[in-house]
Amino acid sequence: MREAVLDMYNALLEIGFTQNQIDDMDIVYHLQLLARRKQEVKKDEVVYIDQVLG
Repeated sequence: MREAVLDMYNALLEIGFTQNQIDDMDIVYHLQLLARRKQEVKKDEVVYIDQVLG
C-alpha cells in the first residue's frame, strides 16, 4: 500500500502538480472521510465539512 501511494504522489509530481497542491488534495480527502464517518454515526443527518472542523 505504501509503495502505491508513493507511486501516485510521484505520478502527480511528474504531470506538474506541486507539493502544495497534493497536500491540499490530501486535506480535502481526509475532511471528506471524517464527514462521511460522522454522518454514519449520526445516521441520516447530512454532515458538512465545516461541522467536522468545529
